[in-house]
Amino acid sequence: MPSTSIAPAIKNALSEHAKQDLVHGIKHKFDSDQERVVHTSFDIANIHFDFSKTHIDDALLNTYTDYAAQIDFKAKRHALFAGERVNVTEDRSVLHTLLRDPRNQGIAMALPETLSQAQSARDALIKQYHDIQADLARRSTPIRNIIHVGIGGSALGPQLIYEALSGVNPKVKIHFISNIDAHQLVDALDVCDADSTLVIGVSKTFTTAETLQNIDSVADWFRAQGVDEPLTHFYAVTAFPENAVNYGIPNTNIVSFPEWVGGRYSVWSSVSLSAALVFGIEDFEQFLAGAAEMDRHFYHAEPAENVCFIAAALDHYYANFMQATSRAIFAYDHRLRSLVDYLQQLETESNGKDRQLDGSPVDQETSAVIWGGVGTDVQHSVFQMLHQGTALIPSEFILVAKADHDLNAHHQELLANGVAQTAALLAGQDIAKVNELHAEEHLTELTKQAKIFSGERPSTTMLLSQLTPATLGSLLAFYEHRTFSGGVLVNINSYDQMGVELGKRLAKQVNPMLDAMTPDSEVQKNAEGFDASTLDLIARIRRA
Repeated sequence: MPSTSIAPAIKNALSEHAKQDLVHGIKHKFDSDQERVVHTSFDIANIHFDFSKTHIDDALLNTYTDYAAQIDFKAKRHALFAGERVNVTEDRSVLHTLLRDPRNQGIAMALPETLSQAQSARDALIKQYHDIQADLARRSTPIRNIIHVGIGGSALGPQLIYEALSGVNPKVKIHFISNIDAHQLVDALDVCDADSTLVIGVSKTFTTAETLQNIDSVADWFRAQGVDEPLTHFYAVTAFPENAVNYGIPNTNIVSFPEWVGGRYSVWSSVSLSAALVFGIEDFEQFLAGAAEMDRHFYHAEPAENVCFIAAALDHYYANFMQATSRAIFAYDHRLRSLVDYLQQLETESNGKDRQLDGSPVDQETSAVIWGGVGTDVQHSVFQMLHQGTALIPSEFILVAKADHDLNAHHQELLANGVAQTAALLAGQDIAKVNELHAEEHLTELTKQAKIFSGERPSTTMLLSQLTPATLGSLLAFYEHRTFSGGVLVNINSYDQMGVELGKRLAKQVNPMLDAMTPDSEVQKNAEGFDASTLDLIARIRRA
């Protein structure tokens, strides 16, 4: 019998709750509880979390608290922080929280030596940061551009925090090269010159094919500008220094991080060196401190008062009992323009699984599709579907109360739009309101019907006091713990990513088949196992 993470009584209670919610909606919850906003809002780490416009209520929260007890959520949370091997498929611990607090908040570790490893990694990053800054200061030509070469977690996190924290028009610009598509690389190289450009290659193993090919091409570009042995001027960030040395990077130019740092959780490590070089190591330490503050909340708070668990419970409820297959995230701050991309990797790579911890098929919906964009741009595109589409799409709005510029009218308008959208999604608009608003316009009945909005669309609002290194760290840590909680609720391992491996393996097989110089006989030899469509595409590309 396959294992399951949800007891029949709890499942039945949630099913009945969903039936009532589909009938009565959200607005009636405000009518029945005059203090609803107070009861469903939390202030954690300078972030205000408002869940009042979702279907949350005491009954739902109590059921998920019972669910947490049934699956021994607290023990699993402790196992994560204690360094037990929660990544069961790869038999590994998940230790990135140590990078935020090497003391681990006093929690005893399964392997105590990891505490010293975390402290050493943090100390080494600070030293290497200052060494590199001293090296750059000695250069006759100031560095104006950094080319950061990485992929996945080796690029998304650093890009996010660089955009969020480096300020307006920083003196040093970072160009993130993550795609093997050379159009991205050429665009960056066109605005750089060798004398004023620093290159940092980031790869956990320093064997990632796309990253190494991009570094090779950047090195060729340096040679074309008269730089001999350019690799001796490049820096490498890796958990396997020996591979970087074998590649040609001098040992003195290698910045390391612990092997136990996972890719999509590596933003807290020296993987973010390039961004730290722009906005400063002091800000990076505040970024870590903000995350550690959210760690403390997540570890110590009871499920019913734990914003990470509550958000995960709502995700689970909407996906499994309200048939919501996607979740939309909208950051009303241009500096957070890469947040959705970052969260797509974090959540879907972590929880986009169909196997339970024992290897049996899941019996619940796991990760929703994560999508979104930046306000107010998205209001003129996808919000039509949010308001009047047929699918239930829970959404979340991330607002920043205080801007870091003096154009106050702009920021007030931005915030007004973000707040108004959450109100509109809830309120909707019936035919009576349409008639009231357009009484003098003599609209046709067809036009009036087109202006009806159902409302009752759930949204969560997160209001940051200000976008600082600390609040950004807290926000990202919130999403990490929410993702972990979601994995526990559906009984999956959130810390492997086997789904990315098959396509990468087949790409190595397809690559030589695309080369027009590869003999047809060799292509036919490697064609076994491929479908007719794939073989036709290969043939067309070879002819091109």
